[in-house]
Amino acid sequence: MGALALAASTLLASRGMEPFRTWYFQAAWFPTIALLDGGLALRTGRSPLLGRPRFAVSLFFWSAPTWYLFELLNLRMADWYYVFVPASLPLRWAGVFAAFATVLPALYLAHRWMASLGVARGWSRPTFRVRRRHYAACVILGAAFLGLSLWRRDAFFPLIWGAATLLLEPFNHARDPATSLLGDLARGSWTRIVRILAGGAAIGLLWESFNALAGSRWIYTVPGLEHLKLFEMPLPGFLGFPVFALDGFVIFHALGHLGAAVPGWTTADVAEGAAGGERTAVPSPSRGSRLRPARVLPAVLVGLAFCAAVQLGVDRLTIDATKPRVSDLPGLPRPALERLRAAGLEDARDLADADPDALARRSDLPEPEVRTAVRAARLAALRGVGTVNAGALWAGGVRSVCDLASAAPAQVSSLVRAVRDDPRAGRPARVRVWLRAAREACPGGRSGPAATGGRPDRAESEDD
Repeated sequence: MGALALAASTLLASRGMEPFRTWYFQAAWFPTIALLDGGLALRTGRSPLLGRPRFAVSLFFWSAPTWYLFELLNLRMADWYYVFVPASLPLRWAGVFAAFATVLPALYLAHRWMASLGVARGWSRPTFRVRRRHYAACVILGAAFLGLSLWRRDAFFPLIWGAATLLLEPFNHARDPATSLLGDLARGSWTRIVRILAGGAAIGLLWESFNALAGSRWIYTVPGLEHLKLFEMPLPGFLGFPVFALDGFVIFHALGHLGAAVPGWTTADVAEGAAGGERTAVPSPSRGSRLRPARVLPAVLVGLAFCAAVQLGVDRLTIDATKPRVSDLPGLPRPALERLRAAGLEDARDLADADPDALARRSDLPEPEVRTAVRAARLAALRGVGTVNAGALWAGGVRSVCDLASAAPAQVSSLVRAVRDDPRAGRPARVRVWLRAAREACPGGRSGPAATGGRPDRAESEDD
């Protein structure tokens, strides 16, 4: 069922069918989780998630607050932003929470798959005794990672990944060395750490591939790494996914030790000993890692409040464009836009792909108006520009993709900032994303090829 649902979601999203185009990330990830879980059940005889529903619910729920922690940090870091999300706030919030709820389950299942495949079995190193100085070193180093990345994001932004692991591992080890990564190292075993890292790398590749097909997506603006990308991610950025997997593991175990999450990430695993790879049962979790019902409801309420508070900041600072609607396009009177909607065009991306001549006949609109509409739609659909930004550019005389390709970055930023009351509107990093896409689509500026297919665009070139 997971495989069929994933294939169907991908097919429908590729054909531009809603809600699969906008919500493809969610429509792909939940089937993928079912696929990974079912595959493990076939291999091992037991479903890691369906076989433990209380643990699964806890894992899905705490996944969202875990990722919102990094969204909070990104309000300062500004390494990524979101485009073409739904304009409806309730629908947007529900969809975002659903997307974030898949993060920890995906990492957990990837870890279980690595264990099932025997990855890093028996990997070992010399043992040592954990002392207070090791706790102090972890906390100091984690605080330094966090502080440096927030202070000088342009130079130290990669350090944000791993800070949570360093800061929380002393707490986790003190409560239960058996499920602690620091405890693994002290016992001389690298097995679990390597499996989590490998699982994170695999899931990161899936995250980025699903995002590349989604209508509602994120775009990275990592300083100095905006050119060489696979999907939306700069190639060096893929090194962050394995480390983030450690963060997710450690955060969930800390929640378990606080009595807020149902433990279970490691209790069903098999540990390989440090020497020779002999199989030994994982020690049972300590009493400190058991669910405490009296703490669950307050923790859930705090978690939901945290998610809502951060999402308000995301709406303000990290979301740059909502889903581009034809009715919001600049350059045409309202009656003409309504005629286009009556012709079956609701999404500006569909209008951007339309043939102007055929559309003029179908909508019974004058051909010049149709060409203006198509030109505006192509501008709004380009790399997450959106209708609000496109309207600001249009008002300033940038009225096509080729116009944008010829514009100066400072000019584009000033046009957007003159219209939008948003502290991050027209940021240079986001403008660079638009200009790079416009110049790839129209390398000769106003006289170059159009945004679709690299061929001359009559909707733009004839007016130009």
